[in-house]
Amino acid sequence: MDNLINSPEDVAYLHYCGIVEHWLGSDAEVADLFNRLCQEVVFDVNNSYLARMSEEVNLYYNHRWNAWRASLKHKYFGNPWAIISLFAAVVLLVLTFTQTFYGVYGYYRPRT
Repeated sequence: MDNLINSPEDVAYLHYCGIVEHWLGSDAEVADLFNRLCQEVVFDVNNSYLARMSEEVNLYYNHRWNAWRASLKHKYFGNPWAIISLFAAVVLLVLTFTQTFYGVYGYYRPRT
């Protein structure tokens, strides 16, 4: 549980998403509670049933491409209008290049 919540911001985010509901005074108290929850418990992470999944998540996260793609999606494509406008811009760019190509091609190779 200590890996799940480390700061009051984590508690606030999990509370906002509806994952954690608390009746304590503040998010800092909940974070402190979670951080002290398993303080004296000996736990071997490598023998856990979640060890393989945790390793796969870490491998996925450590790839640059995945981190870059997630950052790009989060920053620039947060709403569907951004995706639609990107698609429209690409279509217009392709049509512009096509028009330019046929204009130049018709100039250098006119019909006889």
